[in-house]
Amino acid sequence: MPLSIAKLSSTRAAGAARFLFLLVAPVGAQAAPLPTVASINLCADQLVLTVAAPEQVLTVSWLSADPEESLLAAQAARYPLNYGSAEEMLRFRPDVVIAGAYTNAFTRALLARLGYRVIELEPEDSVADIARNLALVAAAIGREERGNSLVAELHARERQIAAARPARAPATVVVRPGGFTVGKHSLADELMKLAGVRNVAAEQGLDRWGSLSMETLLASRPDLIVLTGYRASQPSLANAVLEHPALRLVRTAQRTTTVPAPYWDCGLIESLDAAALLQRAAAP
Repeated sequence: MPLSIAKLSSTRAAGAARFLFLLVAPVGAQAAPLPTVASINLCADQLVLTVAAPEQVLTVSWLSADPEESLLAAQAARYPLNYGSAEEMLRFRPDVVIAGAYTNAFTRALLARLGYRVIELEPEDSVADIARNLALVAAAIGREERGNSLVAELHARERQIAAARPARAPATVVVRPGGFTVGKHSLADELMKLAGVRNVAAEQGLDRWGSLSMETLLASRPDLIVLTGYRASQPSLANAVLEHPALRLVRTAQRTTTVPAPYWDCGLIESLDAAALLQRAAAP
């Protein structure tokens, strides 16, 4: 018996619905999972922890779980830790390995020969470098949207701090353990410029992590002395330098603040908090 027009229309509609289900449903069901990632460098660790979804992270380096070295130590401690060897990566078998440009060259080359995708990050010496590395990590692990959001947050924070620069730039000296300071072409110098303070060491021509003599420090008569507090509770020859009688005298006469070492060492959004700390300490 021939089908009625109503039954025919109903049958065609049901068939069309089944066709659309077969065409569309598998697309969502078969979406590729995000790549897994391992990091073997302290600064790369913290970028990975910032950008990646938690389930992507297989391992980060041991230094990232040390609060004297890392701003994200508590977060890093939730994951297995590695010591940066290629042999360890064979156990974790990540889709992507994030390393630093100065991570052991043999390890990087070996991992590449073994077929791992190795992303090498240049050091962050500026806010622009932080944005670059956030974007590189995000692209490598399928988190572009997260990366774009973080870069936008970084630049918004940068503009906020720049708008609060003091009218007069106070002379500032960073004194690190061992008598080291921060010179030109470093992230710390960039953050000092952003905060609106003068870097006395840079004005003396020191490059990156130089040493500032006690005589030069005293002659510069800084408005603000900045310490890093690095392993301050652990006796060492490096920290003994900070107890020099002349430096103690200057510290009692001038304003002194502490910006913890991890804010200077790796480029993160949180690094901009160092600039904010400097602004508050330098305020009249």
